[in-house]
Amino acid sequence: MNERIPVKDEDMLRRLRRMRVLVIHPDDNDRSTFLAHIKRVGCQVEAIWPAPEALPTYIDVVLFLLNPDRNNRTPAWVTTCDTAARIAIIAFETPEILTELQRMNVHGVLSKPVRIFGILAALTTAVSLATHEARLKQRIKSLDDTLKARRRIEKAVGILSASRNISEEEAYRRLREKAMTSKVTIASVADAIIASSDI
Repeated sequence: MNERIPVKDEDMLRRLRRMRVLVIHPDDNDRSTFLAHIKRVGCQVEAIWPAPEALPTYIDVVLFLLNPDRNNRTPAWVTTCDTAARIAIIAFETPEILTELQRMNVHGVLSKPVRIFGILAALTTAVSLATHEARLKQRIKSLDDTLKARRRIEKAVGILSASRNISEEEAYRRLREKAMTSKVTIASVADAIIASSDI
């Protein structure tokens, strides 16, 4: 059975209160409801309309109106932003809007007319999903870097083995020793061997 680490309610609320939230919505009653409720939670919140061309770097969560009106284009950062949790606000569930939600890979959805019930749950879930997504992307990058380094090491081992007429095991042992004595990574030594063999 999987053991879960308990998350204290106070910790979750404390983290939520440190969040900086941007609400991208026209100035109307719905926006006022969002702002009031998010402020009541304790988040730092600001509002803007229309959407900015670039998301401010200090924003942790963005709630934005997904408008089906083609004259009101969604900025590119909405689909490419890795630094903020994204929550879409929708008024309809048309096929076009559902397709946009999927394309944008949002972390949460709120529907209009706005009700206070659900905003906190959407905020908490979106932050959790965005954090998990960021960890997974970092892990993928790390694994990708490791795989690339491994390929370079294998290439250097092949070069060393062929040029010195030694076994691959011996070539790898020499690579490792050189890295340890030079206090650098094996991949760095491999890069140097590859570069020198290209001359």
